[in-house]
Amino acid sequence: MSPDLEKQLIERYPKIFSTDEDGDSRPTLRYGIECDDGWYQLIDTLCACIQQHVDTYKLEQVTTRQVKEKFAELRFYYHRGDERIRGMVELAAALSARVCPVCGNPGKRIKTAENWMITRCDEHAPT
Repeated sequence: MSPDLEKQLIERYPKIFSTDEDGDSRPTLRYGIECDDGWYQLIDTLCACIQQHVDTYKLEQVTTRQVKEKFAELRFYYHRGDERIRGMVELAAALSARVCPVCGNPGKRIKTAENWMITRCDEHAPT
């Protein structure tokens, strides 16, 4: 993800992204958000829903471990949370398989010539 968009997410959701489970001040994302900008809105919405749920039900703060693309889907690894948060993360992963990570337009899973699975819209699909 571009540094500007990643910074926006970290600033918008400091409780999710900026402290580890011990309350240490170092970022919990060691490698940044490892996906293209097209999934920004999906990650933003997921974080908003998670934080609202945590705040509403006074749950322990959810923190991220890693956010990346793997097997053509969003992977959002986190610490703490309940069944509802697990469902939110699973839904975001399922939706990501239908959203082009490059541009955010509708996409589909395809296999590359190298046998990798990726999600792409028609415009960003490999030729």
